[in-house]
Amino acid sequence: MNPSCQFHVQENRLALRLKTRWLHADLLPAVAIAKDDEAVRTAIESDIRSWQAQGYVLEDACVLALFGYASRALHGVRSLNDSPPKRDAYPRLVDLECGPRPSSVFPAMRNPRPGVYPIVDNLEHLALMLEAGARILQLRIKSPSFTTEIGRKIQQAVSMGRQYPDCQLFINDYWQAAIDAGAWGVHLGQEDLLSADLDAIAKAGLRLGVSSHSFWEVARALSLQPSIVACGPVFPTRVKAMPWIARGTDNLRYWVSLIPYPVIGIGGVNAGNLAEVHATGCASASVIGAVTGDLDPTAAFLKLQSRWQDLETQMKGSVSRHESLLARPTLSVSS
Repeated sequence: MNPSCQFHVQENRLALRLKTRWLHADLLPAVAIAKDDEAVRTAIESDIRSWQAQGYVLEDACVLALFGYASRALHGVRSLNDSPPKRDAYPRLVDLECGPRPSSVFPAMRNPRPGVYPIVDNLEHLALMLEAGARILQLRIKSPSFTTEIGRKIQQAVSMGRQYPDCQLFINDYWQAAIDAGAWGVHLGQEDLLSADLDAIAKAGLRLGVSSHSFWEVARALSLQPSIVACGPVFPTRVKAMPWIARGTDNLRYWVSLIPYPVIGIGGVNAGNLAEVHATGCASASVIGAVTGDLDPTAAFLKLQSRWQDLETQMKGSVSRHESLLARPTLSVSS
């Protein structure tokens, strides 16, 4: 067994404890495993090695091994590659070094299929998107540290958002300022989830958006029961440097079929691939450069949103029936 991953007794059941570069957490299987069941231990260890041989990093391989074990036990599934995902078989992730976990439930989205999701970094673009009728919107101001000026902008953004009740406005990163401003919601990356006071966010009544890129990150997201989950990168993006490999719409389709919350497609979405993203059945598509990089951001957004609505009408409430292939690795084993 890899020294970075060991069996561990947690909540009176056998779990996997990982201490790696990416993860310091316990993975709890959906089906209880007796502490002295050596046959199951051996089978799970073999499955972990098998998933690693297929290109999945250790963290994902562990999730898949436990997912496969529970899927066989609960549903008789022979292979995760040949079966639609069974949500009740997915393992639970418990971080070992993090802030308070939520004891309250995060509220649901008011509009669970809001369409095109612009992300802006200034109040000018925010005002344009609000006026254009965006049903979901995010203010994402990146800075090495929080400043009083950022706090002022967040307060102003939330005040602006209240004038447009049909828009679900998320504040990126700065959860305390979002609580203080009475924001609709806050969106956090995976690293931010480890330090944020998620219990305070839930008790304040804010919606929680979470970004996820891999099996273990989805396990963390599902363990928190968020309001919405962003999955990607779907296509290559130049917005920020990331270790994740874009895998097209196949992975997104898989996450839509697995995750019981509205799923947003993120990464490189534009007018040329919007239909592909919509066909996965996702609830929304996040855009940055396709709108804010245009000479006329309002016109660019309206064109994308109109196209999305046309696709919604064509879908007529039915979800794509394309086969949901097992999500492929999004992190290189050499990372």
